[in-house]
Amino acid sequence: MKTEIELSKLIRSFFEHYLVSQRGFSANTVLAYRDSMKLFLNFVVKDSRKQCTSLLVEDLNADVVRKFLNHVENIQKNSVCTRNNRLAAIHSFFRYAASVEPRYIFICQGVLGVPFKRQIHRIFEYLEREEMLCIFQQISFKEPTGRRDDAMLRMLYNTGMRAHELVNLNINDVRFSRPQSVRIHGKGNKERACPLWLETVNALKSYIEARSLRTTDSFPLFVNASGMRLSRFGLIYVIKRRVRLAAEHCPSILTRKITPHTFRHTTAMHLLQSGVELNMIRSWLGHSSIETTHGYVEIDLEMKRKTLQSCEKLIPNTHKEGASWKGNKDILEWLSRL
Repeated sequence: MKTEIELSKLIRSFFEHYLVSQRGFSANTVLAYRDSMKLFLNFVVKDSRKQCTSLLVEDLNADVVRKFLNHVENIQKNSVCTRNNRLAAIHSFFRYAASVEPRYIFICQGVLGVPFKRQIHRIFEYLEREEMLCIFQQISFKEPTGRRDDAMLRMLYNTGMRAHELVNLNINDVRFSRPQSVRIHGKGNKERACPLWLETVNALKSYIEARSLRTTDSFPLFVNASGMRLSRFGLIYVIKRRVRLAAEHCPSILTRKITPHTFRHTTAMHLLQSGVELNMIRSWLGHSSIETTHGYVEIDLEMKRKTLQSCEKLIPNTHKEGASWKGNKDILEWLSRL
């Protein structure tokens, strides 16, 4: 009974004290870890045919973790990324368990030895400038949601913020006086300020005034038809609708799955193509590592094409008369004419 109580105490202490008090993880991260642990414990209950209240720390060994990961990937048909996210939560729990209960260190070492699985590095999807322009051109202010959708998508494109960062904004998070900017509450409780373009500021002002609110109010910035804060699912719905309308005039948009994160990638690519320095883009998007930002360089096909074109000028045309060095007595003279 003592060991059973210790497992429940470990789990409770992990979430209440370690993740929140010691690590200061955001609510979203804590919920993600909670979901992973719930799935893992439910799997162990079925696999061991024990009641959850009867589980021991010894029941959560490395072999069971491997079985669980195979179940996640092969039975539940989750992606490798999701599989690795589940394992990350389990690793975090067992690292904590080893630090507070050294007698379980052998079990913890076994679990921590379960490796993450390599995943395919997919190319980021992003919108070309013409496609982005087409989306905005199809938004009519005569529609009840026209001003909101225009301001919201401009904010998304301007800042490249994540979906949850956008829907959690309040009106007073936006600075309308110079220098115009928005205060973004990012991942890991990190805040960052992002500059706003004049077009974005004007669109936001028009939308806020239409709601008969002031720019200093602390109400949600973007709301649904009921006046409640717009959810992530609401944002996804708006994007799907606006993409569908734009596709009637720009069919190329339908060749990709457009999500809120596509706008984030689009912002990064367009900043990069405009000559903005990588560290500035990293700060703009709130990346914790410059390596993440550097990934956009790898997919900028337009920049690669321009580079190849500039290199072609350095290659001599051997089909032109006098281009071959074999018929030239003075090799230095030939080199000087390249």
